[in-house]
Amino acid sequence: MSIRLSALSKACAAVLFAATVIAAVGSAPRALAADDRLQFTGTTLSGAPFNGASLQGKPAVLWFWAPFCPFCNAEAPGVSQVAAANPGVTFVGVAGHSDVGAEQTFVSKYGLNFTNLNDADGSIWARYNVPWQPAYVFYRADGSSTFVNNPTSAMSQQELSDRVAALRS
Repeated sequence: MSIRLSALSKACAAVLFAATVIAAVGSAPRALAADDRLQFTGTTLSGAPFNGASLQGKPAVLWFWAPFCPFCNAEAPGVSQVAAANPGVTFVGVAGHSDVGAEQTFVSKYGLNFTNLNDADGSIWARYNVPWQPAYVFYRADGSSTFVNNPTSAMSQQELSDRVAALRS
């Protein structure tokens, strides 16, 4: 009798464990597909609306930055030059963790002549699971993307240029 009860207890425990795992997996947040991630709206630093869906079907670079970030400050001149040298690739900066005035000063200081968004509530950063800045999402025209986030150094201008060139091939 005790052997059957022990076996029954183990079986019940296994079923309970399986049900718990299934419930956890079913309710876990899922990463959004590349196309779904572009379904966002934002506001540019000048206050104009921006629709992320406008990037679909195009090579594009999302650059997540903050004006106080030393690596972002190191990257900004290179980002500006690579963006200017690649008019067929859409660059969009996504500024966070600061006020619009500081973000506008940063954009002016480095001559960032592409769209920059003020992600005041962090919703775009959260959509891409960006834990810290700087980070990049490189989109190919087919919608596939690569996320790059290195918390210990700035991306070199050469690496950025190479990654952007790969978007066109």
